[in-house]
Amino acid sequence: MAEKRRSEEAASATAHGEGIGEGSGSSGIQTDPAFLYYYQAIRERIKRQWTFYGGNSELTTVVTFSINADGNVTSTRIVRSSNDRAFDNSVVRAIRSAAPFPAPPQKYREQFQQGIEAVFKLGELSSQG
Repeated sequence: MAEKRRSEEAASATAHGEGIGEGSGSSGIQTDPAFLYYYQAIRERIKRQWTFYGGNSELTTVVTFSINADGNVTSTRIVRSSNDRAFDNSVVRAIRSAAPFPAPPQKYREQFQQGIEAVFKLGELSSQG
């Protein structure tokens, strides 16, 4: 039960741009200002490229994507589908359109190359000004 709760808390942190997908020691990374600044910058850049009209505001897709040392996206993978193919595709398209990104901070390049997880909720997109 406690493991499930920790997993849900970690997913919630990722949904708000404060966590990463795979890797060890992620709780330390989550609080590092250099990591958070870069992660937030990427999130904002993706959101500027992301468009989707219609659909239920509860639509949520979880995506893992990898960024190499040059800032190029090397892979994208739907981890949890929204069950709306158009919505899922809009997220992947936004990630690819936003790239290339600035180079990740040196000490986090390996984590970004392995892949970071991000949660995209239609309700968050709709609430953006």
